[in-house]
Amino acid sequence: MRDIKDLDVKELVNIVSNYAKAGRETGGPYTLAEVKLEQLKRLSSPYDTIAVAKKIVEQAKQSEDGLTTYGDLWKAFNPGKEWRGNADQQIMAKTLGRVIAYCVGHGLPVLTTLVVQKGGRKLSDKAVIHIFNEAKALGVNTGLDAKAFVEAQKIH
Repeated sequence: MRDIKDLDVKELVNIVSNYAKAGRETGGPYTLAEVKLEQLKRLSSPYDTIAVAKKIVEQAKQSEDGLTTYGDLWKAFNPGKEWRGNADQQIMAKTLGRVIAYCVGHGLPVLTTLVVQKGGRKLSDKAVIHIFNEAKALGVNTGLDAKAFVEAQKIH
């Protein structure tokens, strides 16, 4: 059997599609979770995944509420560069997707739970559900309660 790292992007997409058509998550040489994890690892990002993970932890520990914001994270990797809106949001989304994959792949808490919007300094309900569903799809035992799962992932 070929190592999953040797599959090209199209092969990974085909495996996901085949699982979706069959309504299954296992049965092939790789589980659906393994394929999705590999896809996330391959997302393009101008930032080193481990450096971003470390920066999330560093900024969260330095804040009063144990969180950091998308903007603060952006500024740490783009000093003096203005936020351009959607384009930069997409870059950060891909970067955080890689961080989720890194955390899951290394048995770490999902650090993206510490990255919030500046305004309310909390994850939106949509973000909570996204993190929960992403972790579940990657094979993490999330339980049934999205909010409880996300809260349990936060390092204190």
